[in-house]
Amino acid sequence: MAEEIDEIVGEFIVECREILDELDNELVSLEQQPDPDLLARIFRATHTIKGTSGFLGFSTLERVTHVGENLLSKLRDGELQVRPPIVSALLRMLDAVRAILDHVEQSGAEGPEDYADLVADLVA
Repeated sequence: MAEEIDEIVGEFIVECREILDELDNELVSLEQQPDPDLLARIFRATHTIKGTSGFLGFSTLERVTHVGENLLSKLRDGELQVRPPIVSALLRMLDAVRAILDHVEQSGAEGPEDYADLVADLVA
């Protein structure tokens, strides 16, 4: 059973890294030219990472992506407009996700960082 879980987590890490690479480019494109379809893709990708991290019990990763997803939802719903500080905060979220994935890959745990400052920035 532990081997199956390790395999699932390994696949999750690989998939997340692929998603993150796409999101980097998509966020830069979104900043240059806001597009509802692009925003919807970014939202869905973030939602996928959040949902799977929750299923796998990675609470820090789930919390970070959850607040990012909430921000993306406000952009998608027109409550907020795409602006450089928002895109910068979302890019920092991607960096945090990468750092958490690195910890998971190396140790099986998310690491000691709680990303409270990032979460606060994404909420603000």
